[in-house]
Amino acid sequence: MLFTGGRFPGSPRPLKPFFDAVWSVIDSLIQMPIHSHDALPTADRPLFSVIVPFLNEEGWLPKCLAALRAQSIDPALVEWILIDNGSTDRSAEIVRAEPRATLLTEPRRDPYIARNGGILAARGKYLVFLDADCLADADWLEAMQQELMKSDAAILIGYLAYPSPQSLTLQLHEDYEDAKLRQVLESEPSACWFGHAGNMVVRADVFKEIGLFEAMPVVGDTEIIHRLRQLQPDAVVRYAPAARVVHAEIDSFSMCLTKTYEIGAHSETLARVSPYRTLSLVERLRVVDRCCRTHGYGPGRRLS
Repeated sequence: MLFTGGRFPGSPRPLKPFFDAVWSVIDSLIQMPIHSHDALPTADRPLFSVIVPFLNEEGWLPKCLAALRAQSIDPALVEWILIDNGSTDRSAEIVRAEPRATLLTEPRRDPYIARNGGILAARGKYLVFLDADCLADADWLEAMQQELMKSDAAILIGYLAYPSPQSLTLQLHEDYEDAKLRQVLESEPSACWFGHAGNMVVRADVFKEIGLFEAMPVVGDTEIIHRLRQLQPDAVVRYAPAARVVHAEIDSFSMCLTKTYEIGAHSETLARVSPYRTLSLVERLRVVDRCCRTHGYGPGRRLS
């Protein structure tokens, strides 16, 4: 199933006609063209293609690239594809100076359209999505590799941390989000599953099956999970908490709340027009309980 045309709203207001048109093509599966890299011998194909879109990220890109260089995995198993999404600063120049990076350009300012360019250029068996302001731990890709050896997961979702030192409220939010991913992917109905493209692995053949990302500001990572579930109800989606990156831009709880509200608003819109649904109050309370038990919060520090 390939979604074509339209654009996800820039505000949380529902655009019913657009989504009616999108979902009218659910039963009309359009196969993507076979990627040229599918014919490559296994020995010439990297395990991972790391795909990083960027827009005016000259402050974070040197740190993001340094974290990629520091990965403990064999460098021969990894390629880096970075996509300039219309930068007007020195971002492209920084990437161009990195010998290991392939630089692509996507002038349409949409992070998922930019990621699509990386998908089409990638040679890896697994496509790893990272944001330019996310700094990967040194064992990030090695942890993903180990998780993939446990099961033939179609999608892995890694851990998103906030930079240290943290306020108590920011630490509470990080712990809550960790507990939510564990609870949702392990125990809640698959209709509630969600992803985040700041730290996510997708098997390359998934995109040949379901098509590329739809253009949208956020929640495209969640949308493809449910598009995949439509075609492959048994597809494995797992949480990989050992695969950790730091979302370095989020350095205050107020910024965290702004991002959370934006994601939540678009998630509500997606839930009205797709098989995805947001968590009920009872399900959220189960997440709160798990968070408190996992991270040792007592009655006086319980999340609300």
